[in-house]
Amino acid sequence: MEEFKRIGDMTPAQYKVLLKEYFAPDEKRSKMTDEEIKELAQQLNKKINVPLINELKEEKIFIKIVLKIDRFLYDNLPNEFYDLVRSLEGGIEDKEAKRLIKRLSQLANKKIDIPYIPEQLEYVAIRFIIGLIINAARKKWNLKKAQENALQMHVPNNENATPNELEGLII
Repeated sequence: MEEFKRIGDMTPAQYKVLLKEYFAPDEKRSKMTDEEIKELAQQLNKKINVPLINELKEEKIFIKIVLKIDRFLYDNLPNEFYDLVRSLEGGIEDKEAKRLIKRLSQLANKKIDIPYIPEQLEYVAIRFIIGLIINAARKKWNLKKAQENALQMHVPNNENATPNELEGLII
């Protein structure tokens, strides 16, 4: 579908597509591809070890966590922003990334509950995935570059992480 430059140039069909995305049913409220979800789950598996569970079950849990966070981001970010994770040309400035990482991390910790992992690991999982996505949305970054650098992120594991600690997710 052809892009429009201003809202006044939007065709009725383009407007319907926008509404369809916004009012998508739960099972469609995702921006990541299946491959991206699996890759992020593998990255998360490198960062977190769930006690008493074998690797296969752990990876299945991480896929579910990534899906949960993807749905949260779909609900709390405009799709146009979320699409920046696949672009090296577009993107947000580091200052905006730091602002977003603080706001989204705090909001996600209130809205997302993952009862099958300890609370400290929940903070790490949520912040790690959000940090990876926000890094990917920065100028001259994309999801691949963010994944390559993800293990360098210092992820606070406590409920009351300071703004400076949360900004540390921007690498």
